[in-house]
Amino acid sequence: MSRGPTQHFPDMSKASVPERIHYIRKGAYFDTSARRAFRSRLDELVQAPSDCDNKLVFITAPSGMGLTRILEEFASQHPQTTNGPSGRQVVPVVNELIHPSGDIIDYCDALRAELKIPGYGPLVRQTSYSKTLELLGHVGTRIVILEDFHRINSFEKKHRISYQNYVHYLMSKYDIRVVLTGAPRIWRWAMEDEQILGRSLQLKYRAWTPAEDDFIEFLEGFERWCPVKEEGGLSSDPKLRKAIITKTHGICKTVMQVLTGFAIYAIVSGSERLDLDTWLKYRDQDLPV
Repeated sequence: MSRGPTQHFPDMSKASVPERIHYIRKGAYFDTSARRAFRSRLDELVQAPSDCDNKLVFITAPSGMGLTRILEEFASQHPQTTNGPSGRQVVPVVNELIHPSGDIIDYCDALRAELKIPGYGPLVRQTSYSKTLELLGHVGTRIVILEDFHRINSFEKKHRISYQNYVHYLMSKYDIRVVLTGAPRIWRWAMEDEQILGRSLQLKYRAWTPAEDDFIEFLEGFERWCPVKEEGGLSSDPKLRKAIITKTHGICKTVMQVLTGFAIYAIVSGSERLDLDTWLKYRDQDLPV
């Protein structure tokens, strides 16, 4: 397991019980090697020539695995800039959610409002779509991310086709790489061009398993952060790891919710340890998380 620098957190173990519970409820973010690898792979795509075969990229993950956070961090590493004396604005990465209305025009309007590029503000709806494509070509965009692309499956056919055409235009006419995110089987209905699908790249972020390095590293981060007074076996005990996965199905958001309740129980019960014995007692309690 290749790891980056270890995250450091303040030592709150000597604070009062109310202070520690408040600290736990505020939560924290625990970076892992797999998350860093995902961001690194996306960084490589920004640098790679956009005329290569993998112009269409699928990133799949179960809901609750933190994919949105990974994409937000990646996009923030490639912010909008001003290019030299010309004053031309450059937007290497665009990350915009599919519009809930299903109308591609609403998506385009929201995207231009987010970018705030002079000359591409409010437009009449007849030109909104074409001007948005023109804008993305003008500002040198390398990657457009369409999060939760599985939403188009519930749209009217005309809206679904509009989004598919948008993706095709970005790749073929404007030479922009497109990243589609969604549920694990997204590629089966995301596009209808088999030739494009055959040249696409698929990156998968799976739910955790008890022995997975990414899960263990997440638990190690939680142990460093959690303000209990005694060392336990959260990351090192395979039985405890298996029990947590059984309870949460390996979904990051659920793991964090369960561990939050577990940590609070360890403090209020006086155990002050994140170990299997405390877990078994916590499991049988009916405490709020």
